[in-house]
Amino acid sequence: MLGRDYTGPKLKRFLMHNYLPMFVSFECWCAIAFLPHFAANRTLQTVADFLRTMLFIDEPAMIHFWYMQMLLGIYLLIPVLACFLRHPQLQQDVTSSTSIKQNTEQKVKHGSKKTPLPQHTRYIILLAIIGTAFILVLPTIQTILTWFSVDIDYEITLGGCVGRGSLGLLYMLFGYLLKKDVFHISSRKTSLWLLIAAAVPLWLVSALELRLTNELFLVTAGFFPIAFFAFALSNAAIYSTFWKHCPGWLSTAMTGLASYSYGIYMVHLIIAQVLRALIPDNMHLLRVASLNTVSILLFSLLAVFVIARIRPLRKWLLLIK
Repeated sequence: MLGRDYTGPKLKRFLMHNYLPMFVSFECWCAIAFLPHFAANRTLQTVADFLRTMLFIDEPAMIHFWYMQMLLGIYLLIPVLACFLRHPQLQQDVTSSTSIKQNTEQKVKHGSKKTPLPQHTRYIILLAIIGTAFILVLPTIQTILTWFSVDIDYEITLGGCVGRGSLGLLYMLFGYLLKKDVFHISSRKTSLWLLIAAAVPLWLVSALELRLTNELFLVTAGFFPIAFFAFALSNAAIYSTFWKHCPGWLSTAMTGLASYSYGIYMVHLIIAQVLRALIPDNMHLLRVASLNTVSILLFSLLAVFVIARIRPLRKWLLLIK
């Protein structure tokens, strides 16, 4: 999305056709989630909690709503970043770099230095490096130190160093760099080794915490080993040749599931809450069968499948065009 043009009427189209449906969808899901909460706890505090969530104030009433709050904030920055990348001076740098690359192609074959990166790409890399240090690495180091009972005078929380939005923006920047293959890691062999190099420290750090604290860390995108593994896995998925040889039925199924993923994410905790309230505590086997991860996923998929049959809800609630 950073490579698009958002000037003039294109900005209005982006806001009306991309941003507005997301905003309406989030507000609708907040209203839907409010109903079972208010049925269980009919107080003004419940109303206030959801009003604050809908107005993007404080922590969300349901923890998974943080994702949409973050995404709606990031989407407002996309046109700004895209305009920065399309600035005439930077575009001139890109044109110059392309020209230099064409003129020096023969020299590169004989071992000369590679063509320098365009100026705007250097800025993106700089932002990504700074973001990685302060949003991922430092909070992760502090988290690991707490496992060894090391007290630190200041606090940096995972994903919350300067707000969750910064974490999402950092992921978007790395996605842009992957798409442009800035790091030259798109080959099959390099992708595989990178994935292994990311999986090993994730496993080791997980084992270390389990050994020291008897707990597994809360899965968070702000934990550096997880972010590194997500980066390596995304790179392998983007440049994998599997998609070229994927059977038609599997491709259709994966495409359909991908279009339902947003709805499944937004509805799954609501379904879990409703089932938890409806199934009595003494019906242990039914609670175990209904409230496990697989069952909640299947119930959510079924709910989204039904909702998708209604055209207005399909567009404004599930964001399926």
